[in-house]
Amino acid sequence: MRRRTPGLRREEVAQIAGVSASWYTWLEQGREIRVSVDVLGRISRALQLNGDEITYLFELAGLEAPHALPEVVLSVNPTLQRVLDRMEFVPAYVHNHRWDRIAWNKAALALMGDFSREPLEDRNTVWRTFANPIVRAYTEDWAHIAQVVIAEFHASVSRYFDDPWLMGFVARLSEASPEFRLWWARRDVIRRREEKTVIKHATAGALHLERSIFQIPYDPGLSLVLFTPIDTENSPARLKALVESFSSPREKSVRKRKGTDHVDERSAR
Repeated sequence: MRRRTPGLRREEVAQIAGVSASWYTWLEQGREIRVSVDVLGRISRALQLNGDEITYLFELAGLEAPHALPEVVLSVNPTLQRVLDRMEFVPAYVHNHRWDRIAWNKAALALMGDFSREPLEDRNTVWRTFANPIVRAYTEDWAHIAQVVIAEFHASVSRYFDDPWLMGFVARLSEASPEFRLWWARRDVIRRREEKTVIKHATAGALHLERSIFQIPYDPGLSLVLFTPIDTENSPARLKALVESFSSPREKSVRKRKGTDHVDERSAR
């Protein structure tokens, strides 16, 4: 396997890959050691290997080579959008494999703030968790939730470790958030699962919710994320009242065209 980084010493490759020099030496010597997809990915990047060389490296380790980068999906079909809209009082959104939110319903905007107005890169769930101060303020037990999000994201994107977008995203968020930088370096990995959370809404108060995640069958890169209110502190009724009082940008636009735009323009954040 030909290196493209002939000037790097073994210790330097180990440092770039985030492993010890001794462990990397054992790897080169073919010793019986445990190696993960994530570690091999970092070594591949440190050595600047091409696709065939990466595949060969993974085969030597008895692991499945990383998947080809999927197409970046930026919209959903009308059927799925109608499903979102019919869930009037269950906040829901769909994100792509990068965790960019690409579709949502009115309830999600009412609960989480009008992220429909944000640029695509700022609508990313991981970015909002760590870099959006409003999200940080309304999330009860933020540190726990943030670490869950980062571990789930790590597991979700590990197969695409050589994605230039991912490397740039991690670098940008590491600069924006010291907590992200610290917790990402721990490389915790967990599968996505149901998770209870509390959102402290500015007007509706503390809303108790259960997050559920479903993969979209026709496109495995898309995930549907639901926040179902649970029967604690009258959360379902208070969420319903919040949604009914919120005007989405689409509704405001329609009323404005009809000359009946008398709603309160304050943010629902």
